[in-house]
Amino acid sequence: MPYLDHAGCTLPSKTQLEEVFKLQSQLILANPHSHHATAIKTQQIKTKDGVVSEISTVLRGGTSYFGYFHDSHHSVVGLRHIVNGKIDGICCVEEDLAGDIPEVRNSLFAFTAMSNFCGKKYDLGNITKLQEKGWSVLLDAAGLVSTSPLDLSSYRPNFVAFSFYKMFGYPTGLGALLVKKDSAHTILKTSFAGGTVQSVDDTSLFYLLRDSEQAFEEGTLNYYGIAQLQKGFEDLDRYGGIKSIQKITHTLRTKTFEMLQSKKHPNGRKVVEIYSQSKNPEGPDKQGAVVAFNLKRPDGGYYGYTEVEKMCAIFGIELRTGCFCNIGACKKYLGITSEMITENMSKGKRCGDEIDLINGRPTGAIRVSFGRMSTDQDIKALEQMIDTCFVSGELDVVETSRALKIELYSPTIVNLFSFPIKSVGSIGRDRYDLTARGFKHDRDFLIVKDDVTLNLKMHPELCRLTAIIVDDEKLQIQTFDQNDNFVIPMNLDLTENDAKVVCKKTIATLDCGDKVGKWLEDALDMPNCRLLRVAEESKKNFVNDSPFLVINEASVYMLSRHINMEVQDILTRFRSNIVVRGLPPFIEDAAKRLSIMNLEFEVVDKCTRCEMICVDPMTGEKDPALLLALRDYRNKQKVGES
Repeated sequence: MPYLDHAGCTLPSKTQLEEVFKLQSQLILANPHSHHATAIKTQQIKTKDGVVSEISTVLRGGTSYFGYFHDSHHSVVGLRHIVNGKIDGICCVEEDLAGDIPEVRNSLFAFTAMSNFCGKKYDLGNITKLQEKGWSVLLDAAGLVSTSPLDLSSYRPNFVAFSFYKMFGYPTGLGALLVKKDSAHTILKTSFAGGTVQSVDDTSLFYLLRDSEQAFEEGTLNYYGIAQLQKGFEDLDRYGGIKSIQKITHTLRTKTFEMLQSKKHPNGRKVVEIYSQSKNPEGPDKQGAVVAFNLKRPDGGYYGYTEVEKMCAIFGIELRTGCFCNIGACKKYLGITSEMITENMSKGKRCGDEIDLINGRPTGAIRVSFGRMSTDQDIKALEQMIDTCFVSGELDVVETSRALKIELYSPTIVNLFSFPIKSVGSIGRDRYDLTARGFKHDRDFLIVKDDVTLNLKMHPELCRLTAIIVDDEKLQIQTFDQNDNFVIPMNLDLTENDAKVVCKKTIATLDCGDKVGKWLEDALDMPNCRLLRVAEESKKNFVNDSPFLVINEASVYMLSRHINMEVQDILTRFRSNIVVRGLPPFIEDAAKRLSIMNLEFEVVDKCTRCEMICVDPMTGEKDPALLLALRDYRNKQKVGES
């Protein structure tokens, strides 16, 4: 899967996870609070929430202020609520620190090293300027250190907070607070919890805290997770170290930036609106591996980011949408005001919802970001999705899919179907039993008239029926309007019938009896109908070729876009057994096998779709548009896999 949300959380590598598993199977650790247990030294490793609550104590006592950038993560902005009412003032400034910096004492400035919204890197030289004015500086380095080095010999903030999962993906839930030694005395702790005290009296509430960082290690630490950190750092080295990772990811970011900038609709309007500090690519000293943008329509309006996210899901691309927990950056780059936020909230806008446009303006953006395992394939997949779904004009989708590698994707199954009666509709289910002939009972029955097999393309009357297997005990046939139905027990004794030739295969059959035959005659308004079932000993059922038909939802989406037909309508016409999501369109041409829950399926051929797909299964009417679209897109090739 093309993964483009490394700024949210990067991925652990396969080798890293294998080594973590090996380490865990060999390592025996006990709770660090057990005095006689074998334990590891925890140092200043904390959860992110712990970092925020602890660092706020530096503001207590005397005249104190809290400062931060407009373009700051919610974790930084949230400090306002912790310190509000406990300090003398709060200031929110632009990242260039324009204007006079007030001289203060006993005050904290939360300095963002890199914007998680657009990847802009801030001038770390401002740390010294703030300290010269009396500020203690908390550097939020979580976004920066994910793909960039941080030289603490050149820049000396009082505190540095970051998260390990952003660096190497695993373990999650672990962060670190680095405290400069000469600043440690400013952190005052006024409470205690398990593991943080040397002595305590439950009556007088006298307590004596442990030394240094141990006073802040409340509760049982994730000590097995801490032990796994070494494998993460080793994995960074396997990829050449952080400087090499910065170089590679910055190159990918530049390529993406230039690709997005180049996209235009046939009328000349730009497809992409990029949110960046500059119209031109910046160097790695000023820019992280992040691109934030929105997509625009040919008329200049915006596509909602929710629509983009849904298309990414179909194409197997993972990225981030919204404001990325950075409302300050959203206000700055999208032109949103505080009044607009209040108005949007009154209209029901909430974080994580699907309200992506209000009064035609975007409420958030789309973000792609790169990590140590990113490649050019990720950019190609993103470009194909944008070209396919959001750029008006013709596109050779089949050709662009050939440039992508199918092994990079991990599609998911979104629908399963079994059709008990050949050419008759059915209803999908969450699971089916597998047999050598395919899904259990799939195409086990067929309808004949005067001993001639009926199919939908020649007898559209069949669209009046649906059939399902109920509790694996009975076949239920009902008219499409559900006004009438007929039920046959699956264990019913049946009369042996002459073998039938179906799609050039001779198949032993059983006759299901006069009662269902009469019911079918009435339902179809057609005389001399019989329902036949595959004989139990038969190794074949009534499928045309292979026992399973798999179809790619993105390929169907391309056809739906071409002929203005709903995706679900097309899927119904193809009568596939398995519908997968998360692959680019037509990349299934390269598939050799399919693995589902440790079961291996061999791809034997592409499936020829005849004029059957021209029949509307709801009305029986014929329309050649879908077959013509296949011809146009596939250059007379087959579609689907069997």
